[in-house]
Amino acid sequence: MVDYYIGTCSWTDKTLIEEGNFYPPTAKDAASRLWFYAQNFNTVEVDSSFYSFPAERNSLLWAERTPTTFCFNFKSFSLFTYHRTPRKAIPVFLETELPENLKNKDSFTLPEVPLPYLKLALQAFLSALFPLQQEEKLGYILFQFPPWIRKSQKVLAYLAWLRVNLPPASTLAIEFRHRSWLEEKEIEDTFSFLRKHQLSYVSVDEPSLPWTVPPVVEATTSDLVVRFHGRNKSAWQKKKASVWEKFGYLYSEEELKAWKEVVKKKTGSLTRAFLMFNNCFRDYAVRNAQWMKENLD
Repeated sequence: MVDYYIGTCSWTDKTLIEEGNFYPPTAKDAASRLWFYAQNFNTVEVDSSFYSFPAERNSLLWAERTPTTFCFNFKSFSLFTYHRTPRKAIPVFLETELPENLKNKDSFTLPEVPLPYLKLALQAFLSALFPLQQEEKLGYILFQFPPWIRKSQKVLAYLAWLRVNLPPASTLAIEFRHRSWLEEKEIEDTFSFLRKHQLSYVSVDEPSLPWTVPPVVEATTSDLVVRFHGRNKSAWQKKKASVWEKFGYLYSEEELKAWKEVVKKKTGSLTRAFLMFNNCFRDYAVRNAQWMKENLD
């Protein structure tokens, strides 16, 4: 029987805290907010790890402050997904190990980094999560690739390299944001590759636009991962729209019911299903996640 993990992609969003409809007045600090959140949901996604390495001390504290069945999911560091990464975002102990040609650059991307260094950085990233892994509270690590990364042999080779260089038991969730991965002539090859290398495809719900990824639901491992980005079409079409504008979308009950039926059909033989609401504006994500939890779990 599948275990459902339903939650949001942040528990510290500024607009959620200011809204005042979810956290009680007594939850005035990070520790009390996490405790309260974990009484309502059994999983959460950490977004800050995209911008800087997670701290092992935080992992230890989070493991101590949450129920035994709770798990954390982490967005991988920007360097691991072809995003331009500021040199100042690299931890000091890794910055000293940078190749000479990168030590004076303000930023760089994955193709500029030698694989031995990249492996060292991956190991350091994962070691910070060890307290959670040890307590079986580490869900998936999300590799969300930017919209300009098309399907290519070079990227496929990198994905295979990632799987080899991370522990076999770890769940690597792969989110593509370029349609080339899901074109009619490519989609089966994409899913076949992910299955072969035990990489979990991330299904998404987002506005239907020429450059966005369609809501194809597929489990390429024993874990299903679905991320709900909202359907705020006008904001996604607006240049320089803020994050809160883009994700400011409250799913209707009809929309959630439709997704509930899709998920039920897909999870019959799976081990886990992660349904993560990324419409983190005010209390939208927690309201939608609560509905899904009450009606599906």
